[in-house]
Amino acid sequence: MITERYCQEVLTEYPEYITKEQMYRICHISKKTCLFLLESGLVPSVDSGKRTRRFKIKTVDVVQYLRERDDYPELYKAPDGFYKSAGCKKAPSFDEVFTKSDLVMMRKYYEEHLTNYPDVMSIEQVAGFTGYCKTSVRAWCSKQEVKCFLIRQRFQIPKECLLDFLVSKYFIGIGVKSSKHRKFNEQIRALRKQKST
Repeated sequence: MITERYCQEVLTEYPEYITKEQMYRICHISKKTCLFLLESGLVPSVDSGKRTRRFKIKTVDVVQYLRERDDYPELYKAPDGFYKSAGCKKAPSFDEVFTKSDLVMMRKYYEEHLTNYPDVMSIEQVAGFTGYCKTSVRAWCSKQEVKCFLIRQRFQIPKECLLDFLVSKYFIGIGVKSSKHRKFNEQIRALRKQKST
């Protein structure tokens, strides 16, 4: 298990961007696993396509991966046959990682935290709750990732639609998470552990 102290040490010791070689050493994973994480997009990176120093990876994204690998190990697992066949790059499906009961439990968690919010929420309220900026929330609405209404040039988001979004593949799969989103994940992980014991 990766400790918060180790994460802080990585952030202190390494520059803002690192190479693939630095990443697999930091994460204690094989070169092939590292390549899978980068090529599948599970860890965000800039791919130059070059033979050497191909990937430019933010250190904060690697630390985020370390934290979430403990929470959702199945999400970062290479698919069956990946290590035998170089052509297999498919990540595990959302349904393979999260069971229906997981999503029901997560939805109840968010429902409790949204109790004091109105039935229809503004961009500002959703941004405040999720910890993401208003521009991100507007983008979710514009792309229809979260169902909403446009009233007098302002997006209005029904709480029920926000709840659906919070347990969606899109929201759960956000690469660089807000501090509030990370906190939600920590609390949800604790609930999952309680449930399993």
